[in-house]
Amino acid sequence: MKLGKYILGLALVAVGLTSCEKDNVGAIFEPTQANISFIADEQSKLTDQTSIEVPVALGRAITKGTYTATLSIVEADEGVTLKSDKVTFADGEGMAYATVVVTNMKQGNSYGCTLTLSDEDVATANTKFGEQINTTYVEVMCDYNWVSAGYCTVVDGWYTEMFSAEEVPVMNAEGTNVYRLLSPLYYVYVDSEVDPSQTCDADLEFILNQDGSIKISEGTMPLYYMDGSDKYYGYFTSDYPSYCFIEQDGNTYALNFLFLNGSDLHTGGYFEFTWFK
Repeated sequence: MKLGKYILGLALVAVGLTSCEKDNVGAIFEPTQANISFIADEQSKLTDQTSIEVPVALGRAITKGTYTATLSIVEADEGVTLKSDKVTFADGEGMAYATVVVTNMKQGNSYGCTLTLSDEDVATANTKFGEQINTTYVEVMCDYNWVSAGYCTVVDGWYTEMFSAEEVPVMNAEGTNVYRLLSPLYYVYVDSEVDPSQTCDADLEFILNQDGSIKISEGTMPLYYMDGSDKYYGYFTSDYPSYCFIEQDGNTYALNFLFLNGSDLHTGGYFEFTWFK
């Protein structure tokens, strides 16, 4: 990839690695504490429903006998509750599930909460068995109803060339001014000599203003490119207005942006589309 000049960098901390001693392996470890733990420290769910129940998995190291864990829900958004603060592991089972209930969601909004284990459950930690996760964040996104809003042609810069695609679908979140280009980079590179797996097939979302201009969110864009093992994300920020801006000529929009690789920013991002409603 032909990147622009390097404009920002942050110091990285080198982390040393230690080798494992493989001699004198002892007996197979038999856990003596349950190590009650959430399976993941966060999870997300996308739904088109306004109400939903989300299972949250917990695990344990010892499966003999029953065990009841006690949970608390904190930092919960409106409409988010815990169905029960008790989660019981059946005899012989290493997994059990709590249930987060989310109601009265509005389209386009996210709803979340944090679940925590009780002090008694945390006290069952057994580091020889594995890490104990004693809090988890659960988020649910209530998606819009997406309807067709025409199509667009796309031009994207890669290395020293420009690649294009015809008839990339454009969708509208019904009843709003929120729009998406569906997997634009996939359409651009699927038939080119560039391996499409070296880009991404994420959607590009924007807001259509009343004057016909568009706005995209600041921060990391859902567009990335691979250069060997390095991944370069599109990055749009008002902190660098000379490099991050949107040009418009009728129904053609050109996005100029930076590339983010780790903590480093580079110039040179360009993406253009012409929209046929």
